[in-house]
Parts: sequence; C-alpha cells; structure tokens
Amino acid sequence: MPMAIKSLFIINKSGGLVYQRDFLPSTNTKMSSNEYLILAGTLHGVIAIASQLTPKALQISNQGSNSSGATGAAAGEAVTPSLPYGSPEHTIPYIPGLAPPVDNKAPGRAMGSYLAPDYFSESFPSWNRSGLKSVVMDECSLFVYQSLTGVKFVLLSTNQTTSNAAQHIAENVLRKIYCIYSDYVMKNPFYSADMLIRSEPFDKRLQALVSSL
Repeated sequence: MPMAIKSLFIINKSGGLVYQRDFLPSTNTKMSSNEYLILAGTLHGVIAIASQLTPKALQISNQGSNSSGATGAAAGEAVTPSLPYGSPEHTIPYIPGLAPPVDNKAPGRAMGSYLAPDYFSESFPSWNRSGLKSVVMDECSLFVYQSLTGVKFVLLSTNQTTSNAAQHIAENVLRKIYCIYSDYVMKNPFYSADMLIRSEPFDKRLQALVSSL
C-alpha cells in the first residue's frame, strides 16, 4: 500500500499553526501563510467539536454496560471495568514496512529511521481516542495524530482511503514524526512551547523519513 506524503501540519494545543511543510509539488495555486493559519484553526475547531460528539449507538451501549455493572455490583458480583487507556481496542499494531505482509510474503519497504533498528518495535496505545482521526477527500486523505499534550500532527496523503490498514500505517508514520519532533524540537533548549518550529536538524530528519517512504 504505497503512501506518498503531500503535506504535514503541526498544530499546537491552542490551534495555532507552528509548522507546515509540503513534500509534493501542488498542481493548484499555493496557499498563502494567512490561509494556512485559517486552515489550522479550522482543523483544530473541527477536531475539538468531533471529540464532543458521541454516536447514539455508543451512548446506549455505554448506558447498558453501566447499568449492568451497577446491578452486578449491588449483587456482589465481579464487575468488568471500562476499557482502560491502552486496551487492545485502542492499540495500534506496529507495522515495520509500508504494507502489511500478504500470503506470508515480506512486507513493503521499511520505514525510514535514524535509530537502529527503529524508533519502536511493538504495538502502542492510540492517544487520539476521540475526535477526528481521518478524512477521505477527492484528491487525498487526511490523518490526525494527537499527543498527550494536545499537539496535533496532521498528515495529507495521496491515498484516497482510510481503511484500518491505511490508518495503522499512517499512525506509525506520524508516531515516527512525533519521535523526531520530540528529539529535535522539544529537546532544543532554545525552543519554547507554541513557538514556530524553525529547526534545520528537524527539517533534515523529517525529509529523510519522508524520502524513505
């Protein structure tokens, strides 16, 4: 499943755009810096609104589990707790290549990394348990990865799909980008939170990762 990254946005917890980069030439007129800021604020608002929307079916399911739990507790029965953070239902499988193995064949090209053998080599919990995770558009797909501190990494991909496999691959790519961000931006003693990211080492590592995809 090839995945070409078109653009990356990093949005702080307040909705401000702190980093934007295009990796593929656009056939349309390039947006202005002000338009990028408006887009980042809009995405931040949509993600925040989506995080407050709960489908009716899920509400009924939660109410049913809560009522059964209360009944079981009153009867002295063991009650199964709600799904904790990092439960299997919210765990992203680790994918070392760009495509999962098919018919016992080797997976696609390995994702780039500057640490051997990789940034991580096991499944990891999804931090974005609510809100917007992916959107399919006419020309691309959008994937959102949100850190525990509220920083959002938005990836535009040429893939016009948000299947589970595509979502897992995008989460793996975005987590690698988050690792680079943590090492080259947050560990920079001259960088303050919510400032614009202007780091040549970060740009180089990010470009190396994207070029390897």
